[in-house]
Order: sequence, then structure tokens, then C-alpha cells
Amino acid sequence: MIYQSSNTNARFEITPQKRRETCPECSHNRRKSTDPCLHWDLENNRGYCHHCNTSFFLYKYKPEKVYIVPEWSNITKLTDRAVKWFNSRAISQKTLTKLKIYSDNEWMPQFDKEIEVICFPYFKDEKLVNIKFRGTKKSFKLVKDAELIFWNIDSVKTDFIIVEGEIDLLSFIEAELDAVVSVPNGANNLDYLDNIISRFDSSERIFLAVDNDEKGIALRNELARRFGFDKCLIVDFKDCKDANEYLVKYGALELTKTVENAQPYPVKGIVKMDNIFGDIVDLYNNGVQAGKTINFPEIDEFITWETRRLAIVGGIPGHGKSEIVDYIISKLNLLHGWKAAYFTPENYPLKFHYSKLYEKFIGKTFSAKYSNTDEFNIAYEYLRDNFYYIMDEEDNSVDLVIDSAKALVKNKGIKILVIDPYNKLEHQTKNGESETQYISRFLDKITTFAKFNDVLVILVAHPKKMSKLSTGAYEVPNLYDISGSAHFFNKADYGITIYRHFNGQSYGNTIDLHIQKVKFKHLGKTGVIPLTYNYLNGRFETTYQEISKFDKSNWLIK
Repeated sequence: MIYQSSNTNARFEITPQKRRETCPECSHNRRKSTDPCLHWDLENNRGYCHHCNTSFFLYKYKPEKVYIVPEWSNITKLTDRAVKWFNSRAISQKTLTKLKIYSDNEWMPQFDKEIEVICFPYFKDEKLVNIKFRGTKKSFKLVKDAELIFWNIDSVKTDFIIVEGEIDLLSFIEAELDAVVSVPNGANNLDYLDNIISRFDSSERIFLAVDNDEKGIALRNELARRFGFDKCLIVDFKDCKDANEYLVKYGALELTKTVENAQPYPVKGIVKMDNIFGDIVDLYNNGVQAGKTINFPEIDEFITWETRRLAIVGGIPGHGKSEIVDYIISKLNLLHGWKAAYFTPENYPLKFHYSKLYEKFIGKTFSAKYSNTDEFNIAYEYLRDNFYYIMDEEDNSVDLVIDSAKALVKNKGIKILVIDPYNKLEHQTKNGESETQYISRFLDKITTFAKFNDVLVILVAHPKKMSKLSTGAYEVPNLYDISGSAHFFNKADYGITIYRHFNGQSYGNTIDLHIQKVKFKHLGKTGVIPLTYNYLNGRFETTYQEISKFDKSNWLIK
């Protein structure tokens, strides 16, 4: 039978007749090449390597995504109106010819009719892969189902400039800086980077010359996060919004100087005021903004979410810490596109954690009895592209987790890292270091990772052994009750405890979500949120919601 690797998508012909064997992905490169690190689940035709974290599953043929390829008409003519418009933006006909820009007529959805447009052809390896059409009133359209890439990607050999639009790119070409690319869809999501980012591994300097506004700053920060802050330099347009405005106002020579004077992205050491000027302007114009919400009013009233933060989630074992974490992450992913990586040894085998995510998104029990094949396939496609796991049989150190998460930031754009739980990490204290000192250093390490990689880190931690009340229930724990150190409370940006109600004989499905710390008032406030656990699919409902009103909808279809 043919099995496929989840890591490289390579396919192998394997006959799993025993529970353990060598891994075709990594064993041949290991010192212990004969170590049977690949474990087989013969019942479900699945395999998992504990060394390289690769999963194997029975390969079922599915055609690879085929992009629509637009026809190249080799049109070179621009209308007089288009030429005059470009001239008003200080773009010469020589530059337009160089980038093969032309005029044509195209149906535009904004007007529901065919109008005159300017066409920007997208080439990759000298082959046409897409066309962007620009009509009047800033109407835009790309070819449906065609490949999404940087415009002018073939110009990149080593170092290059990234801009936010075609006119800004033409402005740098006008200034005789040819190694420049434009994002294809403004400051919108960068999922297309996943497929092309390795193309730029040899680039040592990347100049970020995006718009000097709120969306532009957000785009700049995300590009730097994906390419690596140490590679990126910030181009400052001073009193101008973008490259074209700067070209029109100051000329091509001065535009060239903006690249020559670009400043390194502030990562370590001294941060100049100029490095944070855009952030200062944003704060001045827009004020302090609340974080992201999860469209659950009772929760959103008390807590909103922001990256570069550390959230510590505590609670008595069995009270639902992992369930509420998965629920919140699922909503942040669904509503805001935040991809997540999990270090979660307690959820091994990982198929069980996958089933929990499946149920939250699809709204049904993970079973062929309750879900159909279409739902299974929709969920797999979505979860595969949005959730990732970190695990190594031989190394459970925080350094391994952080290094793996950094790679996922670059290659997949994750925005959330979950460590569940703290006590499953391999903790390495220094000589003479107390437990309290180690925990302080550990929390500083993951907080630093969160800040410099623009990631929300969620750390799940168990409390010390709790005493019971006369009713038989446990006391409500807080973050000071986590074994080892008060630093768990002191260094958290968010402090959350889950408490499940005891009815005198057993635990029910009503819980209290205790928001015990929100470090910054613009992100929320402390308080207690009563919730009901939706045992049909692992979601949460408002208090004492009737079963008939439980949310069983398919989020991926909605």
C-alpha cells in the first residue's frame, strides 16, 4: 500500500506488518538508523514517527490544486487616458513598457459591466500566472482561481524591496531600483507566502517600503515576522503615505535615498524613536484599541486577545482547561485567521486532539456514525492548514518548542503557541538555581519569544494539590496555587482559571471561567463568567442553555 508523509507529502510504499519500524523520512539520516521510531496504528492505517514528528496515512489520490492560467494576449498598447493618469503619478511610458502594462476592457464586479481597465500581468519564471485589473474608482480584480504571488517576483535575485501596491512598485522602477515586488492584495492575508517564502531564503536584506498608515504598519510587522526581523529594514517616507506620493513630491533621486537610509528592524538593543514612529502615529490617531474578540458577548465583555502576550491557564485536573483553550483558539482562528501550534504531550496520540478540534469546527461528534464524508474532508483540509503540532520523542525542552515555533512562524504564519501542560516540558535548571529562579527565567524566555515573534503564547499549568471543602468540592484555585512559584501570576498578561461545579456526587457540565488577571485595561477586566459545556461537540454555551439550543452548526460552512 502507498502511504503519504504529512511532513513532506512524499509517498512511500510500506507494508506495516508490525507495530514499530524505521521511518522512511528520518531514519536514514540518524545515528540510530535502525531504531524503530515509527509506530503504526494498524486498525486505522496511520503511522507516527516519534523522532521527526511525521505522520503517515493511507494515500488516497486527490488531484493537486490546479491554477487557472490566463491567456497572454501580448497586448502592449495603453490608452491615452491611462498614459496621462500614470504621468500624473510621475510614471513614465518607459517604465510601463518594461513591466508590460497595457489597457483592455474587462467585466468588473463593482460595476457589473465591462469597462476600460489597466492590466498588470503577473509573471513567475517568465510565465504568466495572473493578471490584476484596475478600473475607475479604485476597483480591482485578479483572475479567479489563478495563482497568487508577488508582482514582479522574477526581479528578485538576492536583496529586494517589498511595497504594498503596483503604483508604488512602478515608482521604485522609475528610480532605477528594479529588485522590487508588490503584495498582490494590499494588506490582506498572506497565506500565499506559505508556498513561495523559501524562494527568498538567500536574501540577506529585505526593505519594507509599505504604506505609512495603520494597515501598512500591520502588513510591515507581519512581513517582518515571516521573513525574520533580523533581515528586514524599514523604509521611511517621512511626511508621505507611500512611495508614489514621495516620488511625486521629492523626485526619483530622493526616493532612492529612502532605501539607502532604511533602518534595521528594532529587534535587540537600542531602539531609536524613529523605529517606532509609525506605531506612535497610529496610537495618536486611533488611540488604544481593544484586542480581538471571539463573538461570545459574555466572554468578550471581560477579555479580548492580543498577540505578543502570555496567557496562563490554570485549574484542577479534569475541570476543562484544555477544552476552553481549544475553544478560544478555534474562535480566534475562525474569526481572525490566527493559526496555532500545539506542544501537547497529554493529548497523545494526537488523533484524539484532532478529533476535539474537528468537533468544535464541524459541530458533530467525530465519528462516521454522526458525520459524513464531505464534513470529514472539509474539516481535514481546513485543520491541516491552520493547526500544527510540535513533538520530539528525544527532546521536550522549551528550546525545542521555541525553535520549532519560530520555524512555523516563518513557514506557516502561526499566531498562537500552546504549551499544554507546563509539567510535561523537560526543565533544565542551572547549577545552584532554585525552582523559583528557574520558573522566572523560563517565563521570561517564552515571553520574549511572544513579543519578538508577534505570537500569543498560552501556557496551561496544573495547581498544587488542592484541599477539599466540606461539600466534597475543591476550592477555586488561582495562579498563585500553581506549584513552584508566584511568578506564574506575576509575569502573566492574562491569568485564567477554570472551575467545574460539583453537585454533591459528581461534576456536571457547568463551569465558571475566572478571569483573575488582565494586565492591561484595554484588553479587559477581571470577573467570573458562568458557562455550560456543550458535551455534544466540546463548545461552550451561556449558563444553563437548553440542550435543544446548543450550537451544533458547521462553522466552516457558516
